[in-house]
Order: sequence, then C-alpha cells, then structure tokens
Amino acid sequence: MMDAPPQNLLRFLPTLTEVVNQTDLAETTVPTRLDIEEIVQTVMQRTQGQFEKRLAQEIDTIVCTLVAEQLKILDLRLRQEFELGVRQAVVEAITRRQGVQN
Repeated sequence: MMDAPPQNLLRFLPTLTEVVNQTDLAETTVPTRLDIEEIVQTVMQRTQGQFEKRLAQEIDTIVCTLVAEQLKILDLRLRQEFELGVRQAVVEAITRRQGVQN
C-alpha cells in the first residue's frame, strides 16, 4: 500500500532570488579585522584539544622511530665491540697455549 502524496504540495519551487531578500544582503556588514581575529581565536580554542592529541601522537611516533634507530646503531656497535673482545681473547688464549707448548 503506497502513501498518498500530501495535498499541500507547492505547484512551483521558489528561485533563490525569491527566497533571499536582497535588502538583507545589502545590510550585511563586511567582517572587520577584529571579527576575523575573534573567529580565528574561537576556532583555535575549539580545536586545541584535537591539535594537542594529534601532536602527542606524532611525537610518540617520532620518538619511537628515533629510539628504534638508535637501538639498531647501539646493537651494531656493541656487537662489533663484543666481536673484537672475543677475537682478542681467542688470540691471547692461542698465544698462551703456544707459549706453554714451546
């Protein structure tokens, strides 16, 4: 069962010029520099929380990336130092062993 169309339908649609009163437009003032500044400050205040949240996320990402990079560098350097120490210990052990055998 279909609903019947309402009986009070307009026979025509008004145009934009018929809806907007031209005299209202003429009375509209151009925003001043102070008005613009007030709007900017209002928007800044309303978006401050979102900005700070996004900034914290970006900082976390950057810090994690930097820490990961530094850990890779540290890992490589410590492995090189460890390998050098093991090589020196092996050389010393072989040298002592050869000295004892002679």
